[in-house]
Amino acid sequence: MTIREAKVVLKRVGIGQEAVYALARKHGVRIGRRFYLPRALVEGLVAGDLEAVRTVREGGEGGARGD
Repeated sequence: MTIREAKVVLKRVGIGQEAVYALARKHGVRIGRRFYLPRALVEGLVAGDLEAVRTVREGGEGGARGD
């Protein structure tokens, strides 16, 4: 999921632009000039599941490989 898409989704739950970029630097993938976040991470944060961060960090289901 691109940063632009993630910003729109996460803004609805009160996560601001700077926090999204911080997530991208820590848990995202940079391809060229674009950052991508794992969809599982974004969906987990929207659902209020803080375990999504741990799952993505450990390469679990829906990790960075899928998006």
